[in-house]
Amino acid sequence: MRLTLLLLALTFSYIGAYAQAPQADHIDIGEYGLYTTAASGEVVAPGTATGATSQLNNIQHLVTTRTVPAQLGVHFGFRYTVVGTPAGDSVRLHMVTIFPSPGLRQPGNPEPQLRSEYDTARAIGAQLYRDYSFEHDWELVPGIWTFQIWYQGHMLAEQKFTVVKQ
Repeated sequence: MRLTLLLLALTFSYIGAYAQAPQADHIDIGEYGLYTTAASGEVVAPGTATGATSQLNNIQHLVTTRTVPAQLGVHFGFRYTVVGTPAGDSVRLHMVTIFPSPGLRQPGNPEPQLRSEYDTARAIGAQLYRDYSFEHDWELVPGIWTFQIWYQGHMLAEQKFTVVKQ
């Protein structure tokens, strides 16, 4: 009898633990377009175009558009919410930016960079922000820029912007 009770207790604790594992179901994209931001730091991210991602605050939406001027200092992106359970827990997301042909040509690197990728932990239910900002002349490549957000091998969101020369 004790063995049966122990097995039942272990089964239910396993089921309870599994049910509470953080899970992202989908991503809701909110506003998108051009923004102003303030950087408060950087995080090393080797798979990105510049080798780092910025920690941002004071994110202000300027205009809703999918057309982006190729100018230094321009920030473009979107706000999003990870929908899943349990709210407040973090999930690991894979961020991808696909650059238009011929890609970004960073000085000193003979190979063009066609995409940027990094992983990040994001809270379920929080309003979040994903962007790209032009900081160097070699980043000003016109064409379709595609932002994707992946979770466990599945793309949950995609947003495209057209960068144009001014």
